[in-house]
Amino acid sequence: MVGIVIDIKNLVLGYRNGKQSAYRYPAFSTVALGGELIALVGRNGVGKSTLLRTLARLQPALAGDVFIKGVNFNQLPGTEFAQLVSFIPSEPAHAAHTTVYEFVCMARYPYRGWFEALNDEDYRIVHRAIDAVGMQGFCSRFIDNLSDGERQRAMIAFAIAQDTPIIMMDEPTAFLDMPNKFEVIRLLREQAQSGKTIIISTHDLQTAFGLVDTIWLMLPDGIRVGAPEDIMLSGNLNRLMENTPVFFDLKSGQFVYKNQTKRLACVLGGSSNIKKWTSHALSRMGYDVVFTDGANVSAYIQIQEHEGKVQWILGRDDRNPTFDSIRNLCIYLKSLAE
Repeated sequence: MVGIVIDIKNLVLGYRNGKQSAYRYPAFSTVALGGELIALVGRNGVGKSTLLRTLARLQPALAGDVFIKGVNFNQLPGTEFAQLVSFIPSEPAHAAHTTVYEFVCMARYPYRGWFEALNDEDYRIVHRAIDAVGMQGFCSRFIDNLSDGERQRAMIAFAIAQDTPIIMMDEPTAFLDMPNKFEVIRLLREQAQSGKTIIISTHDLQTAFGLVDTIWLMLPDGIRVGAPEDIMLSGNLNRLMENTPVFFDLKSGQFVYKNQTKRLACVLGGSSNIKKWTSHALSRMGYDVVFTDGANVSAYIQIQEHEGKVQWILGRDDRNPTFDSIRNLCIYLKSLAE
């Protein structure tokens, strides 16, 4: 049985304006386990950053308790807490005239103090952290001269070098391109697989539902906790999409736009991959797609493959319009609807 690392009991998030609560999130209880990668998901303003800041002791809770390895975290001295929890905020690191190596070395000061020299073991940990994020060639580069992706990797190296059982990051993939997003999540997954508890907030639902172990879904009336598949099956994802033109289609496993018109398209022939992505394009245009012939079909599309070439034929015989790409098929169907 995987042990409980963070135990949250009746926690009420928020902040006060004088004696009044300017913001208050409903009380909730949950746990985070060792080796678990958790994504905190919710709409803007619901309180994701507030939760992370509260768990990082940067902001007091309105009520409730948080236990780390069985101890109320408010009873932990600052240096001891810093040896248990590392928190990386959403704002990029800025450290003027500080190299990547010097920056990552700072992560060891909870163990040594600001005026005590690092020892050989500290330096080994720093080098291991830099190696883990693939930044061996960046040690002498200044933090402020790095790209967003490089800086994010340096911040993860800092968290690894701090060597805490809990790592929390607020929007670690924000502003990163797709390869860097997956690289950052890969690095965090590696840390979770080593036994650490990783909690990240994210707006990237593809990343959250494709790569993490557990979702903490923050809805206005409280948190829902489960595996990504549990959250999908519960129907709560569509509560996240309320008052938007998007909904989660359980059958396809995708977020799709609500379409006012529902036309029927029949797609026949072709390999499974080509049929899948043809269907994807037609669904985006507002068609319901079937794969067996029938009545009341607005668009009948035959896919033919020969010697590595693919053709899309609109209609029931070879004399109908033929296209050499999905794009051209869609352009033609759009022109018919105008």
